[in-house]
Amino acid sequence: MNRSVVITSRHNSLVKLVRALGSKRTREAEGFFVIEGHKVINEALSSGVSPEKIIVAEQALAHAAVTELVHRPGLKSEVVIVSDDVMEYMSETETPPGLLGLVRMQETGLGSLAAVKTGPGTLLVIIDGVQDPGNTGTIIRTADAFGVDAVITTGGCADIYNGKVLRAAMGSVFHLPVVRDAEPSDLLTLLREKGISVAATSPGDIAVPLSEARLERPLAVVFGSEARGVSPEFTKAADVLVKIPMPGKAESLNVAVAAGITLYEAFCRGG
Repeated sequence: MNRSVVITSRHNSLVKLVRALGSKRTREAEGFFVIEGHKVINEALSSGVSPEKIIVAEQALAHAAVTELVHRPGLKSEVVIVSDDVMEYMSETETPPGLLGLVRMQETGLGSLAAVKTGPGTLLVIIDGVQDPGNTGTIIRTADAFGVDAVITTGGCADIYNGKVLRAAMGSVFHLPVVRDAEPSDLLTLLREKGISVAATSPGDIAVPLSEARLERPLAVVFGSEARGVSPEFTKAADVLVKIPMPGKAESLNVAVAAGITLYEAFCRGG
């Protein structure tokens, strides 16, 4: 790391690239995404994912944890130092953490599930059309916490490489496979081929209360958006529809909260 070379211009090509990666279109075209903060970068490195570049604000170098990270034994990432002003320009957060990672996107199609071992204990999560990035990221983090084997998102979901998704997931995207933009019909075919049952959340009268539902693994649990719920394709194909009884006056639960309750129940049944 050469501290004598500090990027101070917003017109630098790397700075412009990082700034542009806030757009999904640019991420797709360039094949990179950005992670922010010491914790998430450490989670990536600990999971065997080395950012192409680790970008550090000058002021952040005063912190021991940052210094330890950039001098981590075996670090393969190029470390780039930028001025605090440039870091603020590149960061998507109001209070920049002073540390960014430029990470190459991995294969995230249905084919990436081939590496996931499936068997009697398999538990998958399907996020169906959830557009809010905070909810999407929180569901991924919750799935990670309960030992889910993989997460699959369908078209219309917030992009898993969106900055808000990544911040809400808190590094969990590096702990388990996450498939992007799966077609429901292709996904259902794959699940049937692997003998994986489908449970879909539903507020309808025919849905079974969660505590009474059969949640035997191998199982895929589908969570839909708060506005539209689970798509008809999953609802029709589900082996069981489940609902969370709510004796209070609230009309519905936040989808990430519902996912936490449901996955805890599934974990307790089949852990």
